[in-house]
Amino acid sequence: MRTILVVNPKGGCGKTTIATNLSGYYASKGVSVSLVDLDQQRSSYQWALSRPVGAPAITPYSEEIDSYDTQRVIYDCPAQIHIGLTTDLINKSDIIIMPINPSIIDHRAAFKFIFDIRGMIRADVCKQIQIGLVANRANKNFNSFHELDNFSKLMKVPIVTSLRSSQNYVTAANEGLSLFDMPHNRVATDLEQWRALQYWAEGKLLKKK
Repeated sequence: MRTILVVNPKGGCGKTTIATNLSGYYASKGVSVSLVDLDQQRSSYQWALSRPVGAPAITPYSEEIDSYDTQRVIYDCPAQIHIGLTTDLINKSDIIIMPINPSIIDHRAAFKFIFDIRGMIRADVCKQIQIGLVANRANKNFNSFHELDNFSKLMKVPIVTSLRSSQNYVTAANEGLSLFDMPHNRVATDLEQWRALQYWAEGKLLKKK
């Protein structure tokens, strides 16, 4: 079993979008997946319950349980997550995916979160774990993205991929689908942006063309 923690203490950065679509990716590949929604709004839990008949199965949970009988477990964490709960989840997880918007406000929140995690690792409170950023609703041609790139280098945390602002995410969420359940020709550009995250989530490096 491989466990993936999707977390950022700041709201509105795309945690649920990442968690639901990553779950959809694994399900589309025939990998059994549990989606654990720890946010009180239960957005990803309701999304999983609304999936149409015939869509690849995703097992939703509205709270954490002792064990999961699936190959992948994905945690969709709430904003302002309590540090005690974070510590427990880190020790259960294999990687952390941190969605982040390219703005100075988001950078400051992420800085403190990453700093706290590394402090717990140095104190042997948490195990060593890979952290990767996903630039959400980002445009590589904007100055804000270059600022995020500088932040990534400063923190020595890679930007795994950059996701554009796309109506496809809204359409998929409304229908209980992920990008990986939609016609390929409609979402081809978005799927290409996901390739690097798919590899990294499995501990692999995507070879550049």
